[in-house]
Amino acid sequence: MTRFLLCAVVLGLIPLAVGAVEPELDAVLKRAAPFRPSTADLAYREIPWVIDPAEAIRQARAEDRPLFVWLAGGRKQDGTPLERC
Repeated sequence: MTRFLLCAVVLGLIPLAVGAVEPELDAVLKRAAPFRPSTADLAYREIPWVIDPAEAIRQARAEDRPLFVWLAGGRKQDGTPLERC
């Protein structure tokens, strides 16, 4: 009987505890708002990146545009490609 009453009290207090956390979360989110990335910060997501070098060269020549190449060496920095996760 005692366990039943204890469970009932605990379950009855859960909504109160959840309600107490929500205002704190709102305050944290309001303080974090200036640090969220803007649309200009996320503009790189709009770039149509091309993984295949041959396709990238073909597109650059067709559009008469420069080609930006980003290379990364392997773990030993000897130029071997990185392993897939």
